[in-house]
Formats: sequence, structure tokens, C-alpha cells
Amino acid sequence: MSTPQRVSFFCSLRVAVIFGTVITASLSAIAQLTIELEDFAILPITGSVSGSSNAASLARVNFMRTEPGNADRQFVNDLNGPLYMLDKTTKQFTTYLQFNGDPIGSNPAGMFGKMTYDGGYANGMVSFQFDPDYENNGVFYTIHLEDTGFGSQIPDNSNVPGLDTSGYTSTSPISSVGSTSNPREAVLIEWTDTNISNSVFEGSARELLRIEHNTRIHPMGDMVFNPNAQPGDDDWRVMYLAVGDGGAGERSGSARLTPQRLDLPTGKILRIIPDLGEHTDTSTVSGNGRYRIPDGNPFTSTTGVLGEIYALGFRNPHRISWDAESDSILVNDIGLHTWEEVNIVHEGANYGYSQREGNQQLLPNNSTAGLPTPDEIPIQINGLTTNGMVSPIYPVIQYGHAESSDPLKGDAISSGFVYRGSRVPLLKGKYVFGDITTGQLFYADFEEMLLADDGDPSTLASFGSLDVLWDNPNDAQAGAELYTTISPSNALLGPMHQIIQTAYHDRGGLDPNLPGGANVTGSFGRADMRLAMDDDGELYVLSKMDGMIRAIVGPKANADFDGDGCIDGSDFLIWQRGYGSPGSLASGDANSDGIVNTSDLEIWQLQYGETGGDITASQAIPEPATAALLLVFVYFSIAARQKSDYALLV
Repeated sequence: MSTPQRVSFFCSLRVAVIFGTVITASLSAIAQLTIELEDFAILPITGSVSGSSNAASLARVNFMRTEPGNADRQFVNDLNGPLYMLDKTTKQFTTYLQFNGDPIGSNPAGMFGKMTYDGGYANGMVSFQFDPDYENNGVFYTIHLEDTGFGSQIPDNSNVPGLDTSGYTSTSPISSVGSTSNPREAVLIEWTDTNISNSVFEGSARELLRIEHNTRIHPMGDMVFNPNAQPGDDDWRVMYLAVGDGGAGERSGSARLTPQRLDLPTGKILRIIPDLGEHTDTSTVSGNGRYRIPDGNPFTSTTGVLGEIYALGFRNPHRISWDAESDSILVNDIGLHTWEEVNIVHEGANYGYSQREGNQQLLPNNSTAGLPTPDEIPIQINGLTTNGMVSPIYPVIQYGHAESSDPLKGDAISSGFVYRGSRVPLLKGKYVFGDITTGQLFYADFEEMLLADDGDPSTLASFGSLDVLWDNPNDAQAGAELYTTISPSNALLGPMHQIIQTAYHDRGGLDPNLPGGANVTGSFGRADMRLAMDDDGELYVLSKMDGMIRAIVGPKANADFDGDGCIDGSDFLIWQRGYGSPGSLASGDANSDGIVNTSDLEIWQLQYGETGGDITASQAIPEPATAALLLVFVYFSIAARQKSDYALLV
């Protein structure tokens, strides 16, 4: 029996081991930090100000991405149908493409009459992603959901005169198995804009892939490209596609094995080459003839399986991100009844669902139990055939639901990113994520997450919560207010839930709390919050219920430890005296993380000679050589201090 552990110098964890499985009993989390948030953009209302269901959000903002080559323009999608361009300076939204075939408000009908956009089920215009060579080829990709009933699958270009549909044809869906309830088809489309300099679409579209899902939940959800791949590399312009299980894995009967079956695409991460002209010598054309499958994918040599599969065993991997610095793929997988997960994805790995949830066994009745001995699951070629056994891979972070005794719990994990920006040194090297319904924001040390990826199901990275400073632009009170997690009537409402509720009412929302339902938030509704990252590595919080985008802007770094308005040698001496101890600004803590360490010295070195304390974006990250010199500087500074202390003793 392995010893439960969390690899952290900053936390302690008491656990009970029941049948070989880690059950969190009590958690002393890592330090609680405070970040500063500013309103960034207000989306047009495409939803309803009335109603109390999940569908009653003001604008169902889902993703925001920077247009490659144009740092002043972001693209933003709303599940209700619009794909917007957002001018970062004016904060104005322009509808670039409207997917919804039904008119919404003053917007004309969009392109897809079969598009379904049921609120609360991730239906609609789900996601988009830019091709790595977008600046040269104008190519981007979208995912939307359609009803399986009758109606045309060809886009209507009546309100998009620049869209040439003459060569557009649909594909046959890859079918699901087992019983279906409100089945949906997820559609992946490649778009080519021949003039990316303006704000209207001019070009063509090509359907790449259509996948049937058993129900209206857990669809194809996100796409990513390797940020480190360059032209000529094996991974250049190769797409990694996160596909949910469509709700199949929690059902009884033949559908339950769906996330484990290697002949089905659902509950998987797929790896495909969208461009038929790329990597022609090292790939084969897909069965539908629309894309290529890399020969190097892990299951291409196995008979009877989908060669597109890169990793398997997921329930709802609705967010996938790629940290360029560590070359790590991270997937946030929404759990069933017990655990929310962050997984580091490896080629060919099996993440266990629907036989595992978190670091526990998932039973046929959807309850969890201890891991079996040996901890293995069948390699499921199809619904009847297996080919050996495999040990599943487990999360590096997990948190529980309402029944959990941990103070850090929620209903559904949101997106997350490793912070590599410059605006908030406090978050540097930390993985920032949140909970969709409760509006809690969390962080973990990413190096600790990498260490937790050790094959031991009991090894989990520790994580802590983020409080939020936010200045409501609509109140008369000057200055920012601090928001922390509160627990009214045994519910759990994070800082973002409270902020979103305030803005929802300010924008005319009529529910007395927030619309929607969730377990941990009780009758107080759901925040419906996600995160986004721009090309500078800066973080944003997207929220559907109030239709807002907010930027994480602080706390800003400040190395003026003595408060005299000048960053100089006297500030260094304060840092030197405080080194290695808990502290505040007055004792050398420049980045507000509560510890005086080398990170604070880096900030002092970058700000040296300035007046005032704000660090500029261009200065935030020292060059490797500078960092090395700082370490030498630290060594001799500490050695000198120790020598001085020793002299005083003798």
C-alpha cells in the first residue's frame, strides 16, 4: 500500500487510506493569494435577462484567442452563435461569422440552420482555433453542434456574401454506439479567409470531420497545435482535438465502454493533420478523405482501431492547453459525481474513464471505490474484443464535489493555463484554473505538477485559492473591494461568483441570485466561468452569466521596499535581511507571494534605478544569463550575511 502524499514544501495533508485509495480527509492548502481584476470587455447580450435555468446567461462567451500577427485584435465566440472580432483598444465587438441559423435579437440568421444551442450543455458554436500558419494562409478551424434531424448541412451564405459554398460538402458522421437521448453531431470545419486584414470573411470552408454523440452533453470541445513546432517538424500544423464522451461513459449498457474503445473517437484526444497537402510521406488519408492521420500516432499499427487516437479514457476534456516552456499538454476533465481532474497528457496513455474517476475506481453504478490490485484495465479494441491490459494514468490535480470534506471543492473544473506572462509576477510559473459553477479561482506550482506526474495515483500536486480585488465600475465607492470565498446556507460561492452576480444585476439580470443550477452553489445559481490566455501569456476570466471578459492585472511588482519612491541599494539591503523568511513589501516581498526569495531579487534587479514600483512588461522576465548571475549574487549575499551573523555571535 503506497503512502498518500502531496509533493509540496508549503502544505500538509492528512488522509485516510481506504482499500488502497486516497480519500482526502482534511487539507491545509498552500498560501492563499490575492490577485487584481479589471473589466476588459462587455459582450452583446445574446441570451435572456429573465429565467432561472442554465440557459438564462446574458452571453455564452466560451473562448478568446489573439489573432496571430495582430496583437490588437482578439477573436471571441459565443455559444449562441456569433464569432466576434474584438478590438483591444476600443473594446468594440464586430460579428465576423454568425453560426446560428435562427435570428438572435437584432442579428440576422446565421449559416447553419441545424445548429443547436441548448444552454447549459455546451451546445452551439463551441470553439475555434487559428492555424499555426494563419498569417500566411488565413486558415482557422471551428467546432459547432448540430441536430441529427432533417435540414441542410451546407452553410447558408445569404448573410455572408464573401463565403464561397460552391465546393462545400458534408461528411458522414462517425456513429456512436448504444442508446441515444437528444443525439448531436459535432462538426469540425476548416475556413480559409483570403483577406485577413479586414473584418469580414472572404473565402471558403471545408468540413473535415463529423462525430455523433449519444446525448447533448460532453461534445467535441477544444483544439490546440504544438506551439514549439516549426515548418519541417513532424508536429507542424498537426491538430490535437479534445473530444468528450457525449455522456456515454456514465450510461449502462454498451455505450458505457465508449471512452475506452479504440474504434470510437469519443472520450479521446485525437491527433490529425487537417491539410491534405502536409506530411504526405509520413501519414495516410482519413477514411472520409478530408484530413490525414500521422503514421507516428500510437495506435496506427493496431488492427481495427482509429489511427487518429492520441490518448483515451476521458469524460469531458473540454479544455486542452499546451505549455510551450515545458512542452506539456494539459487537459481539464470534468468529472461525474466525485472528482474534477487536471491531467498531463502523454502519447498513447489511458486516463481510465469510465473505469476510473480521479484516483479511484469507478463502479458500474457510478459510485467510486478503492483501486483494485493489480491496478489495470482491459485494452478495449471494440465493444467485444480486448487485447491485454494497461495501467491507467492518473491526475496531477484533483478536487472533490459537494460531499467532499475538503474546503477546496466545486462542481466542474474550468480551463487552466501555466502563467508565463509579465504583468503579474506573483503568478509566474503557476498553473491557474478555476471551478465553473462556484467561481473559485485556484493555482498550483507547475513544477510540483510535473513532479506529481510520476505514475503513482496517490501523488497529487497541492493547490490553493485566489482571492480577488475588483473595482466595480458601476458603484459609487472608490477603489477595489476584496472578494473571498463565502459559505452562505452551506453553499460555496467563490470570488468570481459574487463579482459575476453583481455585474449580472447591473446589466439587467432578473434572477435574485444567478441563473442555473449546481450542487456546491446550492440555490445561488452558477457563475459559468472560464479562463483564457492571450499571446502575451496574460490571463483573462470569461463569464457567461454576466457576459463579461475581465483581465487579471495584478498585483503589480514593486521593489520599493522602504517606500521612498526610488528603487536602490537600500531596498536591496532590506531584501537581504528578509531573505528566506515570510514577509511583506516592507521586508522584501516584491511580488506579494508572502515569501522573500530570489524572485523578489529578480524584480529588484529589473526595477533598479526606477522611481515608483510598477514593473514594465518588457522587463518582467530576466534573460537566462541574468538569472544565473542573480543566483551567484544571491549566494555571495547570503554567505556574507551568514558570515556577518557568525561574527556577531563570536
